[in-house]
Amino acid sequence: MSRSSHRTRLLTFIGTAVASGIVFHLLLLGLGAVPTGGTVVEEWWGRPKPGPVDAPSPTDIVTHQPPSTGPCSTDTAHPYTRPGLGQYITPDEDEWTLERIRTMVSKTKGYYARDYSLGLGWNNMRYIVEASVLHAHLLNRTLVLPSFVYARACEHNITVCAAFAIMVNRGDAIGWGEWRELPIEKQMGWRIPIDIMLDLDHLRKDYSVITVSEYLKLHNMDPDKEWSNGAWQREAYHDTFPKPSLAVIPNNEYDPSGVIRVDKLQPAPEQAETTIITTSLMNVLDKNSFSMRLDDAEKALVKNGLKSWTSEKELEELLEKEGWAILHTFAGYARMDFLKSTVEPLKQITRREFLKGLVDDYDHLTEDVLLLEGETHLSRKPGALRFTTPEARAHFADLVLHSMRPIPSILKVTDIIAERMRKVNDGRMWLAGHMRRGDFVRLGWSMEGPVEKHLERIKEHLSNGGALIRQLIKDGVHWGTYDVPNVKPDEAFGKLEPPRVDDKFYIATDERDPEALKYIREHGAILISDLLTPEDRRLVGWPLLVTDVLALLEQNVMSHAAYFYAHAMSSVAGGVVNLRAARGMDPRLTLID
Repeated sequence: MSRSSHRTRLLTFIGTAVASGIVFHLLLLGLGAVPTGGTVVEEWWGRPKPGPVDAPSPTDIVTHQPPSTGPCSTDTAHPYTRPGLGQYITPDEDEWTLERIRTMVSKTKGYYARDYSLGLGWNNMRYIVEASVLHAHLLNRTLVLPSFVYARACEHNITVCAAFAIMVNRGDAIGWGEWRELPIEKQMGWRIPIDIMLDLDHLRKDYSVITVSEYLKLHNMDPDKEWSNGAWQREAYHDTFPKPSLAVIPNNEYDPSGVIRVDKLQPAPEQAETTIITTSLMNVLDKNSFSMRLDDAEKALVKNGLKSWTSEKELEELLEKEGWAILHTFAGYARMDFLKSTVEPLKQITRREFLKGLVDDYDHLTEDVLLLEGETHLSRKPGALRFTTPEARAHFADLVLHSMRPIPSILKVTDIIAERMRKVNDGRMWLAGHMRRGDFVRLGWSMEGPVEKHLERIKEHLSNGGALIRQLIKDGVHWGTYDVPNVKPDEAFGKLEPPRVDDKFYIATDERDPEALKYIREHGAILISDLLTPEDRRLVGWPLLVTDVLALLEQNVMSHAAYFYAHAMSSVAGGVVNLRAARGMDPRLTLID
């Protein structure tokens, strides 16, 4: 296809999207809905389709010039605070005016900025936000978040979502080549204000957090200067008077090979000479992570006939005297860290000389903005560092479980849907599974390829989960919680009748093939579309048109299930596990494989 004909095809497509979106917009106005405002479809950049390109490296991302020159501002109010829509209102929540934000910022020593990987899905972005809140708090700085994230799919024709959120070509907006070979409609994404995905008002009660748009306003700059790819702009974001000073943490300095980044170094204990214990452990130390689990270290020493301690505490003291450091972090599932859940405390060990403290290295800097350069999300533990005390680890778990929460309208509808699911089974406990399809099937990461086998696998695990619940109740169970701060068992849950063998179960899935969905329903599953009513949709508003926001609701719904099963490679499951822990659910009632 020639360059001119391809361009004509794209312009025709976008023109149709605009026209259809406006029509749908007018129809919804007649039903009482209100769009967010702004451009219906973002200005098309009018360039020919680029060839495939590699995703930017950790150091490329900050220098990549994004093609987008259209407005990036998403300066809209929370959808649940708008009058006249019958939406849930946050009780006693004061408006975050620019002056109030300025006061919040003044209590910190400056800003902490990141190069955000906006091409990632929300759950991966959430992990990055969690780590960033932690880092900023440790350094007494105000975290600057992107004003928006990108949703990847629309529950309806894409023109419907384009009537309410800015539609972009994700490859052009972000600069990644991941989507270039997909059909043009699947290359599209929607710019969603971050305060739809995350309750910033609630987060700000304990942490100093602003958006790029707010940062620009505080410095008398146009919020439309916010770049589309999430990278911090070293010139454009500092082009004001007085010019904010900038310090950069180079990507290869954060935690290169041989370095383990921790929150803050602890005073070194008096060290004795190393013995055969250290020699034995160095022989089995992971040469990639330069660390190992404490229980694995203990097993290795016992195997070599070197046990000389009577308690775990005594072992830790012995290792510390030989120059080892005890690290506090979180265990992954199947010894993988895709979920990045913060519910299972884990102790590791490493040599003290491998440690680098975030506070020790960067707290002395006085520049207005401290920027962590590039990608630091992949292949790291929750928080993108490890902790040197159990108290610091517990504080981070509390942040994730209790400060990072969805907006109130999502929580309100979650309660409604969970109750509706109970009524499906006459008020009994109900079971839930996550069926990741879509890109997982395309990439070969799905537990099963055909939907029939995938559903069969989930049903088998849910059946076992139901049997477990019935046995626990028969044995007089005392419901417990995960080892996390500030939770107690859900008392209401324990009063429900256990699930029966033939009860309906809940499935959350990104499968959209009509025949596959028909098969899933015919074999006992209830889907979110079976439970949502028009009233529920009005309560949340237009965001539920977007698949990514709907998935956020489903995560919260699954946190109410009596038993939950999901795949260890899915970040969606990690969010559900955290939500279940925060609710006080018993860890025996979750299976991740």
